[in-house]
Amino acid sequence: MKQWTPEEVKKLRETYKLSQKKLGDLTGVTDRYIYYLEKGKRKPSKSFRLLLDCIEEKLKKRKGGNHEQREGTV
Repeated sequence: MKQWTPEEVKKLRETYKLSQKKLGDLTGVTDRYIYYLEKGKRKPSKSFRLLLDCIEEKLKKRKGGNHEQREGTV
């Protein structure tokens, strides 16, 4: 499991062209919480890190397919 540093959270979001709001919607948190994670003001819990791992894996699989048509979806 990744530790999900602020840089990793932001890179995940930007790589898959997700807004902070969209990533928040996918993970069940507010866009403000995503902002805090990216700024290092909050650290993700173990369960949230696991959730980010799962989302990243699913997005990687989709990237091999029609990623361009499915931006922002999981």
